[in-house]
Amino acid sequence: MNEETKYLRMSRNERIQHFFLLSSFIVLVITGFWLKFPEAWWVRWIVYVIGENAFEARGIIHRVASIVLIAVSVYHLIYIAFNKRGRTLVKDFLPRKSDLTELKDSMKYLTGKKSDKPRFGRFSYIEKMEYWAVVWGTVIMGATGFVLWFKDFFFKYISNTGMDIATAIHYYEAILASLAILVWHFYFIFLNPDVYPMNKAWLSGFLTKEEMEKEHPLELEEIEKTTEKDKIQES
Repeated sequence: MNEETKYLRMSRNERIQHFFLLSSFIVLVITGFWLKFPEAWWVRWIVYVIGENAFEARGIIHRVASIVLIAVSVYHLIYIAFNKRGRTLVKDFLPRKSDLTELKDSMKYLTGKKSDKPRFGRFSYIEKMEYWAVVWGTVIMGATGFVLWFKDFFFKYISNTGMDIATAIHYYEAILASLAILVWHFYFIFLNPDVYPMNKAWLSGFLTKEEMEKEHPLELEEIEKTTEKDKIQES
């Protein structure tokens, strides 16, 4: 393999899933905080552009985006259940004891107590935390959002107290999710010195050998071992 070899990081199917997840999430964040902070300066610009029906449109757009998010989540469940690559994907996302070692070594590296950067496989502990945070957040936001959407139905079962609890959970989970994406995920995709100005895998689906050596050296070693083994068997 030469330096121009490309390594598949995200298949077309996975990139499409990611696109719908990303776009629906951004729309939900904007329209959700628009409801919470209707007098914010950025909301005024949106209202100015859309016009007098802006707030009615906000509710419709928010619900459509929520349906898209739920749809792509259901599709993802089908993907990881019935697709071979999908099953491998979720298997590689499962937590392992080595993740704790990676976390410890990362802290030592960042504080200058260790000179070598931890070597990650297909997914680092950071990416695993992000994945399961999305799973958790989608379940929580979906459940509470469903209650708020059909409040007339649920009110007779959970009363004002239950609605207030659902509203609080929905709001604070929205804050956590927004910060996790904007501060954490965006940093590792756009600002991380090893990938700056951007990790292009979410667009092209591939990483170069140099990028693999920096971000996923253990996975690269496994790929090369498998390739060498195949060559030996063919000869």
